[in-house]
Amino acid sequence: MAEVRPRGQARGKGAGGGYPTPSSPEKISISESNAEKLVGTRVSHPIISPTSAFSILLVVRLLSAAYATIPDCDEVFNYWEPAHYLTHGHGLQTWEYSPVYAIRSWAYVGLHAIVTRAISLVPQLEKTHEFYGLRCLFAVFCAYCEKRLYTAVSSNINRRVGILYLVLTIGSAGMFHAAAAFLPSTFAMYTTMLGMASFMDRRRGFRTIQGVFWFALGGLLGWPFSMAMCIPCVLEEIFMGCVAWGLVPTVVRLVKGGAVSLVLLTSIVGVDYLAYRKLEIVPLNIVLYNVFSGAGKGPNIYGAEPWWFYLANLTLNFNILLPLALASGPLLSLYYLACRSLATGVTPRMASISLPFYLWLAIFTAQPHKEERFMYVAYPTLCVSAAVSYHVILTVWGSLSNRLTSGKAQEFLNWTVLAVPLSLAMIASISRILAVTSGYSAPLHVYSALPSDAQGYLCLAKEWYRFPSSYFLPEGMRVKFVKSAFDGLLPGEFPESNDPWSWPGTWMIPFGMNDENKGDPSKYVSLESCDYMVESYFSRPVEEFEPDYALDQGQWESVYCENFLDSAQTGMLGRTLWVPRWVPVKKSWGKYCLLRRTAR
Repeated sequence: MAEVRPRGQARGKGAGGGYPTPSSPEKISISESNAEKLVGTRVSHPIISPTSAFSILLVVRLLSAAYATIPDCDEVFNYWEPAHYLTHGHGLQTWEYSPVYAIRSWAYVGLHAIVTRAISLVPQLEKTHEFYGLRCLFAVFCAYCEKRLYTAVSSNINRRVGILYLVLTIGSAGMFHAAAAFLPSTFAMYTTMLGMASFMDRRRGFRTIQGVFWFALGGLLGWPFSMAMCIPCVLEEIFMGCVAWGLVPTVVRLVKGGAVSLVLLTSIVGVDYLAYRKLEIVPLNIVLYNVFSGAGKGPNIYGAEPWWFYLANLTLNFNILLPLALASGPLLSLYYLACRSLATGVTPRMASISLPFYLWLAIFTAQPHKEERFMYVAYPTLCVSAAVSYHVILTVWGSLSNRLTSGKAQEFLNWTVLAVPLSLAMIASISRILAVTSGYSAPLHVYSALPSDAQGYLCLAKEWYRFPSSYFLPEGMRVKFVKSAFDGLLPGEFPESNDPWSWPGTWMIPFGMNDENKGDPSKYVSLESCDYMVESYFSRPVEEFEPDYALDQGQWESVYCENFLDSAQTGMLGRTLWVPRWVPVKKSWGKYCLLRRTAR
């Protein structure tokens, strides 16, 4: 395949790419030949065309939109419910949206509500189509971002690293679950991919401003902590400005990017000002709450996890990719110290694209409060780092195999080293995806059995945190809570309005909210007021306040039930991976049911 280089760029010595010297009107402080000796500059076409890569990614991400579960109730109550309020005039409200605290941005939710509003205007569509329609949009955007990152890695770093990243991200269980989630951490994951691709791709000139903008968008509109992922990219830019391109023009580009970010922040603050009816800088509020809340407040009151929590969680979702990602730094170091004479194709820039994953993992491992979704931002960088490690291994193996074997034996061994680990990783990921979707998808299906003209109250007890949002309820039905063993703060309700363009819930201070997770009795209704109920049933002793309503046939009749995995009674292998039925794995199933009150 012909090599493609920017005009005026010298051919690099290495086969793997490095820092291309972009064509740019900016003055370069040292000669291209010296910069080439420093880092290597080969640029090449991706092995699979970007269009084909996008098509493959889109199919996988649309499957995620259709089948991925909602593992975190924060996604529902902090994002789906406020979006439902903006589009349908009612929904559940968490304390975070109280103007007293204002740590959620209406600009972020409103951007997505525009999409669901547009879908709702299509005749004959139900509210669930709004839910899945927005998820499909997430899938399209995620596939585009992954394509951009794949193209940037392939064209600027190394073609093999690029194709390995593509295979790993397609076959990743973690990316399957994160890709279509309505979460700021997923949004920041998208913008991190776009930001890294912009900083990485200098084939047609510098894209510093664009890169800073994408990281700022993810941090200011989505999750402010995600801007930490920009640090390795900015440091690389400054370093190369010092040694190759001129520090002053580099700083000027970064300052321009910062100015664009300030304009973006002003726009976001303006939208939130209109919603809250007072000046609130939500990204700042989020940082202050999470870092400076003080004793008895802050994220730690919702639980703390051991330091190894993310290592265990990432192993579940990425299997052998996690140790590969963690090994990228040591492998690159060992290669340059001991093996560089064996082969070409490994460049210093591979270290810089591995740094974001290390940085993110270190920052959040140090935090006591840990949740799976916090790692979403780093999922693509994990796949990139794993691809770098695999590339180093294959590079060294390729040189050794040339010396030790030849002919058919060499070809067979090379394909074995390449294909076997990838196949095992993909099989494990598919098994993980099937385990989750087959075991825990019932909440996304059971609500569809509600009659379209149903009215009244649908009540939730111990299953309140698996509620998939009001997009699954008929318009005349409202969700309510009855007492269960949970004693923390439940969501309240946004005040309803007959004016579809009036949302008093964005600025009115709700009753019974606090940032200390203290329960509020006013959030509960009596069981007698419930017309429907969604509950799970397991064959084990019940806790106080959590009777098996499905067995009370005098008051409730079953409308529709689905199997639901009883994780407490299922072995570890049965919980974590899907295995064929003929494999003797301990699995226990319960029922997830829609109940209707019998005639009173």
